[in-house]
Amino acid sequence: MLIFKPVSDRPIAVKIGLAVAALVFLMLTVSLVNLYGLRGMVRAVDSASHSAEILASVNAATGRVENFIATRDQESLSQAEGRVATAIAGLTAIPVAEAESLKGSLERLAAAIAALRAASLTMDGETENMTAHYGRMREATTLVEQGIAAGLKAVDARAVEHQARVSNIESAHRILDVLRNGERLITANVARMLVTGDGAAATAVRNACAALRPVVEQLREVMGTPQESEVLDQLAAALAAASVAIERLGEAPRLRAEEVLRHLSAVGDVAGRLEAMLSDVERDVAHDASDIQAATGLLHNAAALSKRFAERVATLEAQTLSFRLSPSAEIADAVGTLLDELLRLSRVLPSSVGLQGTATPLTVNEQIAGYRAAFARFHQASNALSDARDQVRNEARSAGLLVARFAGQARSDALVHNDRGMLATIIAVTVAILLAGAIAWSTSRFVAQPIVALASVMRRLAAGDLHAEIASVGRGDEIGIMTRAVRVFQENALRIRVLEAEAETERQQVQASLERMVAERTDTLHQQTEVLEAQAVELIQARNQAETANQAKSDFVATVSHELRTPLTLILAPLEQLSAAANPPVDWRVQIERAQRNALRLMNRVNDILDFSKAEAGKFELCPTSVDLNKAVGVLAEDAAMVAEGKGCTLTCSIDPALGTVFLDPRHFEKILLNLLSNAIKFTPAGGTVHLAVTPIDGERFELAVHDSGIGIAPDKLPLLFQRFSQIDNSATRHYSGTGIGLALVKDLVELMGGEVGVNSEPGRGSCFFVRLPLGAEQDRVATEGGTLYEQPSLSTTSSTEQRHLRFDDGHQGAPTPDAGEEQPPEHASRSRVLVVDDSPEMLSYLTELLHDDYSVATATDGEQAWALLQRRPIDVVVSDVMMPLLDGFGLTARIKASTGFAHLPVILVTARGGGDACVSGLESGADDYIAKPFSPLELKARVRAALRMSQVQSELHAKSRQAGMAEIATAVLHNVGNVLNSVNVSADLVSNQLRASKVHGLGKVAQLMNEHVNDLSDFLTQDPKGKMLPDYLLKLAQVVTAEQKGIVEELGQLTKGIDHIKTIVAAQQSYAVAVSVVETVSVTALIDDALRMSAGSLERQGVTVVKEIADVPLLALDRHRVLLILVNLISNAKHAVEGVADRSPCVTLNAALVDSSGLRISVTDNGSGITPEHLARIFSHGFTTRKEGHGFGLHSCALAAQEMGGRLTVHSDGAGQGATFTLDIPIDASLSQ
Repeated sequence: MLIFKPVSDRPIAVKIGLAVAALVFLMLTVSLVNLYGLRGMVRAVDSASHSAEILASVNAATGRVENFIATRDQESLSQAEGRVATAIAGLTAIPVAEAESLKGSLERLAAAIAALRAASLTMDGETENMTAHYGRMREATTLVEQGIAAGLKAVDARAVEHQARVSNIESAHRILDVLRNGERLITANVARMLVTGDGAAATAVRNACAALRPVVEQLREVMGTPQESEVLDQLAAALAAASVAIERLGEAPRLRAEEVLRHLSAVGDVAGRLEAMLSDVERDVAHDASDIQAATGLLHNAAALSKRFAERVATLEAQTLSFRLSPSAEIADAVGTLLDELLRLSRVLPSSVGLQGTATPLTVNEQIAGYRAAFARFHQASNALSDARDQVRNEARSAGLLVARFAGQARSDALVHNDRGMLATIIAVTVAILLAGAIAWSTSRFVAQPIVALASVMRRLAAGDLHAEIASVGRGDEIGIMTRAVRVFQENALRIRVLEAEAETERQQVQASLERMVAERTDTLHQQTEVLEAQAVELIQARNQAETANQAKSDFVATVSHELRTPLTLILAPLEQLSAAANPPVDWRVQIERAQRNALRLMNRVNDILDFSKAEAGKFELCPTSVDLNKAVGVLAEDAAMVAEGKGCTLTCSIDPALGTVFLDPRHFEKILLNLLSNAIKFTPAGGTVHLAVTPIDGERFELAVHDSGIGIAPDKLPLLFQRFSQIDNSATRHYSGTGIGLALVKDLVELMGGEVGVNSEPGRGSCFFVRLPLGAEQDRVATEGGTLYEQPSLSTTSSTEQRHLRFDDGHQGAPTPDAGEEQPPEHASRSRVLVVDDSPEMLSYLTELLHDDYSVATATDGEQAWALLQRRPIDVVVSDVMMPLLDGFGLTARIKASTGFAHLPVILVTARGGGDACVSGLESGADDYIAKPFSPLELKARVRAALRMSQVQSELHAKSRQAGMAEIATAVLHNVGNVLNSVNVSADLVSNQLRASKVHGLGKVAQLMNEHVNDLSDFLTQDPKGKMLPDYLLKLAQVVTAEQKGIVEELGQLTKGIDHIKTIVAAQQSYAVAVSVVETVSVTALIDDALRMSAGSLERQGVTVVKEIADVPLLALDRHRVLLILVNLISNAKHAVEGVADRSPCVTLNAALVDSSGLRISVTDNGSGITPEHLARIFSHGFTTRKEGHGFGLHSCALAAQEMGGRLTVHSDGAGQGATFTLDIPIDASLSQ
C-alpha cells in the first residue's frame, strides 16, 4: 500500500529535483527540433563560405594589382596571379552552371594580369635607357662647367699678375719722384753753398745724398728685367760718384761742386731712361688688361649658357618623374618642349665631349635623340599598362558580381532554415515558461513564504524584541529545523539580556571613576600648557627684541668705527713709519704734526660720543651761569667764519644789541652752536653763504637761527633729522661724513635746557635750523666777567687756524689735496703705476707719500674721477677707499672687473669700515684684497707688491678678511677706544725712546704686533706670553737711545699729552656712576610746564590732548634736574604709546599731589597701547623695550633716578589697549620746603 506524504513535509531537495527533471525533459525536446533546422542551415552556410573565399581571392588579386600600379613591385603581380589560381581551384564546391561562367571570368582576369606584367617590364627597360642618356647629358654638362672654371681660374691668375705689375710700376714712379726731388734738393743746396758758403747747406747736401742711397735697391725690387738692371747699375754708379764728390766738398768747394753737379746730371739722365722704360711697360700692361677683360666676358657668357643647360636637364628629369607617377598628355608635351630647347642649347656647347665609360665619344645631340626615343617607347608602354589595368578592374568587377549573386542565394537558404528553428524554439520556450511558473508558485508556497516569516522573526530578535512569536515549529523539513533553532536562540538571548543588565551597571560605575581621573589630569596638563605657551611667547619676544637691539647697535658701531678708525690710522701709521728709519730726517716733523692733528680730531669725536652716551643714560648735568651772549656768539662766529672762508663760502653773523647777559649752561650752549654751524658749513658748497642770527622773542626767550644756502633736505627726510644714528645719506657714496648723532645731541641738549629746536628746509635752496632757549631768571641776568663759553684750552702744537678747523671738524680738513691724476714723481714712468683713490685729502696725501718712493703714483678723489683717469693712463694696481662721493669703492671695483680691458687690474680696498660683512662685500664686488684701518705701512706696501706679482701671472688673489669685533653698546665701544688709545700712547712712548737709538727697526715689529691685537690689547699684554715679554723688550731698546732727535721727542711728548687727555675722558665716562644731586626749591607746576614745553612740538604734531590735574602744592626742595629728566622721559613714553591709536583721541593726563604731607606723587597716564601682564614685570629692566626703534634705557634710567632720590617709580596697566599709568613717589624734606 503506497503512502503519499504532503508536499510541505517532503525535503526541499526532493522538491527541487522534481522541478529540474521537468525542465530537462523540455530542453531535450527543444534540442531535437533545432537539430533538424541546423543541418539545412549548415549546408547553406558552407556554400556562402566558399563564395566568400572566392570573392576574397578576387578582391585580394585586385588589391595586389593596384599595389603594383602604385609601386611597380613585381612581387605584387605574382601574388595576384596566385590568388586568381586559388579562386579557380575553389570552384569545385559551387554548382556546375555557376562554376563555368565564373571560371571564364577568372581566366580572363589572369590574362589581363599577364599583359600588365609585360607592359611593366617594357617601362622598366625604357626607364633605364632614359636614365643612362640623362646621366651622359649631366656628365657632359659637368665637363663643360669644369672647362669654363679652369679658364676662369687661369684668367684670375693673369689678373693677379697684372695687378702686381701695376703696383710695381706705381712704386717705381714714386721712387723716381723721390730721386728727382733729392736731385733738385742737392742741386739747390750746392748752389746756395757756392753763393753764401753756408755750412748748413753742405750738411743738407750730405743728408740728402745719404737719403738717396737706398733708392737703387728699392728700384731693383720693382724693376727686375735685364735691361732695367743694367740701367740701375748705371744709376748706382752715378750716385756713388756724386756721394764721393759730396764728401770731398770741403777740399775745393767750387771744383767739387761742379763735379757734384755733373754726377747729378748723369743721375737725372739715367732717371729719364728709367721713366721711358716704365712708359713702355705701362703700354704692355694696358694691352694685357684688355685681353684679360675680353677673356673674362667670354668665359662668363659660356658659364651662364652651361648653367642654363644644366637647369633644363634637371627640369627634364623632374618632368619625366612626374610622367612616370601620373602619365598625362600635358607632361608628355612638356618633355618634348624641353628636349627641343636642350637641342638648341647644345649647339653652343662643344661639338663633342668624351664621356667616361664609353668606347667612343658621343655628342650631346645623340644623347638628346636617344632620350627622346626612349621616352616615346616608355609612353607607349605606359598606355598599354593603363589598358591592362582597366581590363583587370573590369574582369575583377564581373567575377565579383557572379560570386556575390551566388553568395546571396546561399544566404537566403540559410535564413529559411533559421526561421524554422526559431519557430520551434519559441514554442518550446513558451511551454518552459509555463512549467517554470508552476514550479515558482509551489516553491513560493512551500519554501519562500516560511523562510520570509522566519527572517522577519530573526530581524525582530536582532532589534531587541525577544518576545516575537515563532510559527511552523512543527514542520518536518529543513525549514522546521531552522525554526526550532531560532526558538533556542530566542531563549538564550533572554538569558543573556539579564546578564548584560547586570554587567552594564558595573561598567557605568567603572567609567565614572575613569572620567574623574581623566578630568583631573587634563586640568593639570592645561595649566602646564598655558605656562609653557606664556614662556614661549616671552622667549620669542625677547629674541626679536634682542635681534632688533643687536642690529641697531651694529649699525651704530659701524658708523662710529668709520669716524674713529681713519684718524687712528693716521696716528699709528706715521709713528710706525718714523720708527722704520734709522736716521729720521727733519721733514718727518710733518708726519708727527699729522698724527697730532688727527689725535685731536679723534678727541672731538670721542667727546661727541661721550656726550651722546650721557644723554642716552639721562646723566646730563646743567650748570647754568651768567654768559655774555654777544661776546660768546661773536667769538664762535669769528672762528666759524675763518673755517667757512677756507672752504670757499661766506659766514655772517647778526646779534640783537638788546640781548645782554643770559643765564644758561655755557658748555652745552657752545656744543649746540658748534654743531649747528659745522653742520651748515659742511653742507654749503663753495660760493655759498651761511648766516647766524640771534634775536629775542616774547620777552622770555631768545632764538638762535642758522641759515645756509646748501643742498637742502627733502620733506620725507625731515622727520628723521633729529633721530639718533640717522643720516640723510647713509650709503657708501655719501658726500658728507658723520656719525649721525650731532643733531640728535643738539635736540637732547636743547630740550634739557628747556628750549625747542626745529628746521625749515627746501631741497636745492638751503636750510634754516633754529633753537629757542629761555633767557633765564631775571635776577640772574647780570653782566659777569670770566664767562667760559669762548675760553678754550690752547693746543700747544697746532696753529690757531688748525684749532678752528678742529672745532668745526668736517672730516676733510688739514691736508692739501693732490691734483687728480697727478703722478708722483713723473720721472719714474718706467716703474709700476699705482692709482690711489680717497676722498680724504690727508689720507690721499699720506698714501701718496707712502708709495711714491717705490711706484709712480696717480691720485683721484672719487670713483668717477678714477674711472676717467683709467681711460687715459695705464695703471698697474688700484688702491681705493670704500666710502666716497659719486662712485664708491665697491662700485668702482665692480665697474673695473666688468670691463674687458681692466678685468685683470688688481684692486685693493683700504677703508675704515669694520666688520666681516664689509670685507665680504668688498670681495664680492671683485676686489683682489681688502685692508682695514688702522693698517701698517709695511702691510700696505707688501699687499701692493703681492697684487702686482699676482697680476703678472694672471691669477686671482683671494683676500683674507679680518674679523673686526663689535662691542655690545656705545659704552663698550668707548672702552675699546680707550684700550686702543692706551696702546697708541705706549707706542708713542716707545717710538720716542727708539728714535734715540740705531735699532729703531725694532719698533716696526712692536707696532705690527700691537696692531694685530688692537681690540684686545689689555688681555694681550697681561695674558699672552709675547705680550708679557713686550715691556722687557721695549726697556732693552730704551737703554740704547741717543739724544740726537730732541725736536722729534718734544713733538711726540705733545702727542702723548693729547692722547692722555683722550684716555682721561674715556676713563671718566667708564667710571661715571651717578650725577651729583643738587637740591633746590622749585614749583611743581612750573616743573611740569617745563617738561611739557620740551615735548610741546612733538605732542602738537601728533594731536595729543594734554590734561593737567595739579593740586595746590607749595614750593618744594627737590632735585629739579632729576625730576625734570624723569618727567620728560615719561611724557615721551606716553606720546609713543598713543601713536597709531585709531579708535579714540590720544590723550595724556598729568597729576601731581602731596601724599601724607611727606611725599610728592606725580603720575602720567595715557590711553594708548597699554602693557601686557608679562611685560609689566620687566618694564624697568635695563635694555628692555617694546618699541622697534627704542633702546630700553629711558625707563630704566628713570627708575634709577627715582631710587637715587629715595623714591620709586611704578607702573599700572589693565592690559593691551587699556593705556598705562606711571607713578613717581618722591619723599620731601619739610624743613627745606615752603
